[in-house]
Amino acid sequence: MCHTELTIDIAYNEFKKFFREKPFLFFGSGMSCAIDERFGMEALKNEIINRMECYSLNGESNTEWKKVKEDLVNGADIESSLDFVENPVLLEILTNITGKFIASVDYDYAIKIARGEIEWPLTRILKKIVDNLPEGDRELNVVTPNYDMLLEYSCDYIDIPYTNGFIGGVTRKMNWFAADYMLHFPVKVMYGGRMRNIFKRKKHIKLYKVHGSLNYFFFKGNIIENNSWMWNPPTFANRVMIVPGSAKYEVLQCYRQELLSKADTAIERENHFLFIGYGFNDKHLEVYIRRKLVDQKCMGLIITRDFNPRIESLIYQAENLWLICKTQEPDNAGSRIFNMKYSNWVNHPINIWDIKVFTSEIIGG
Repeated sequence: MCHTELTIDIAYNEFKKFFREKPFLFFGSGMSCAIDERFGMEALKNEIINRMECYSLNGESNTEWKKVKEDLVNGADIESSLDFVENPVLLEILTNITGKFIASVDYDYAIKIARGEIEWPLTRILKKIVDNLPEGDRELNVVTPNYDMLLEYSCDYIDIPYTNGFIGGVTRKMNWFAADYMLHFPVKVMYGGRMRNIFKRKKHIKLYKVHGSLNYFFFKGNIIENNSWMWNPPTFANRVMIVPGSAKYEVLQCYRQELLSKADTAIERENHFLFIGYGFNDKHLEVYIRRKLVDQKCMGLIITRDFNPRIESLIYQAENLWLICKTQEPDNAGSRIFNMKYSNWVNHPINIWDIKVFTSEIIGG
């Protein structure tokens, strides 16, 4: 058992050391809820209960929904309640309700972020990390299960190039090779006594939206991206959004090549992981995360408001994993910090679980 006592100074030094290397970033619904609680699962749960009253169901879909509704009304979380959903009719209805609701909230912030009226909390740390990317490795890999477009709006506002693998006109198809090519720009260099053009890649974000997105649709046998459809989708194109519940893993298999395969490969190559507002709810990604953090002892840092059993399981097994979360005392806005190499949790009066505060305290700016 370790008898070394953790202090705030030790923790701060470790956090600053962590950012000397480029991380692989995971962010979750905590980062959307930081800007509006309606992006959270509780608001979606209430929306589904209310909207389902408008639908007349029968047979298997009706039986499944009665079971789901009973669980939801009795206080169950939406993830476990939707485990009962296997009927494709009910699944499509739930996907449409989810998409329409998230899109309505997302629309408000598309306008506010574009006008500079509000800043998404993750914006500053993204800017810092991308600006400091090394010359030989000019991309930041980012994975999110979120459907909303807050990252995309924020990147546009502060001029961070990003790619999600789609390329084309109004309706875009996935082609990671071509998308990567579009990120290159010419630079004049002196070579052999003459000025020549060489091509460099822009520093950029490579974004993997592993549960789909408001602007992803299944159309003509392909997953496509179309921003003009996300507010009011046409009836001939189905949303590609994997709703909560175990059935999502079956649906994911249909879209595995587009949504998961590139993210899987990227995760396998990395050994330095940053988790912000991420609840570790995804069973598919957890296989990779646990192997990296526990078995391979990779470096990791979790910054989140809420502590949960899944995080607790990880931090007591992964020796190079740090956690910053909110204190458990209801009236205390401070933070607590943990790493299993030390004998104690350390409390901090500053709420550095808030990513804007953390960025200012640790990275600067």
